[in-house]
Amino acid sequence: MMLTPKDLISDNLELVSLPEIVTQLNEMVDDPTCTAADIGEVIIQDAALSARLLKIVNSPFYSFPSRIDTISMAITIVGTRQLRDLVLATSVTGKFRSIPSDLVNIDVFWHHSLACATAARIIANQLRINNSERFFVAGLLHDIGKMVMYLAQPDLSRQVLELCEQPDVELDKLEIKAFGFHHATLGGELLREWRLPESLIEPVEYHHFPSGASKFRLETAAVHMGNAIANTVEPVISRDDDLPIDTEVWNTIGMEPENLEELISETQRQLGSVLQIIYYNEAA
Repeated sequence: MMLTPKDLISDNLELVSLPEIVTQLNEMVDDPTCTAADIGEVIIQDAALSARLLKIVNSPFYSFPSRIDTISMAITIVGTRQLRDLVLATSVTGKFRSIPSDLVNIDVFWHHSLACATAARIIANQLRINNSERFFVAGLLHDIGKMVMYLAQPDLSRQVLELCEQPDVELDKLEIKAFGFHHATLGGELLREWRLPESLIEPVEYHHFPSGASKFRLETAAVHMGNAIANTVEPVISRDDDLPIDTEVWNTIGMEPENLEELISETQRQLGSVLQIIYYNEAA
């Protein structure tokens, strides 16, 4: 009997679960009785996380005019949901280190994911959208389903990747044949297991097929575009990522194809600092 995405995640729950503090913050953000002070108290119990967050909010990622010295001030200025998104971003990039290196170069994977995240956030900022962090996190997590496949089924994943090296084959179709579903579907299911909002789930689930999105078409289009931009500034991690841009997304995001070079250039300009802030960020 073929596994479902839910089965694959349930069978490997311990391997793919979020850190406890992220789960706790998720629940608190969604609880109307929880105050910003309550959330701040939880965060400051983790000294390393607090230091990472303060480094991010005082970095060019935000470029606030004055220094933010406390978590409570960070919550006031950035917002509880946005800070939750930053906690998620800094926590998830440390996962999946046990995946065999012949399946994926973990640094290349996260560099590509952060390039996509950076591009999606740039699009949101240019459109003057509040809480551009959700665009960033959706971009960061767009390929997370691949990591679950590699972690849970390394041998089957290896077979799929070897077949993908042949000409005129599509990874999505190979994944469906081998697993019964492709990595984007699996990624969406993982985010549901993590109880993340639909505004993150749908862009991950439909990042290759943005026309399939129904509620969060703008976020999905931005992640689809971000993935294409990432492939111009970071190594392509598999051929399925090197897909043409769905022309319909230009209408969705309200831009023209002539804007692409500017988006690529701005992503290249910001990516180095984003990598330092999010991926290579040390607590000290």
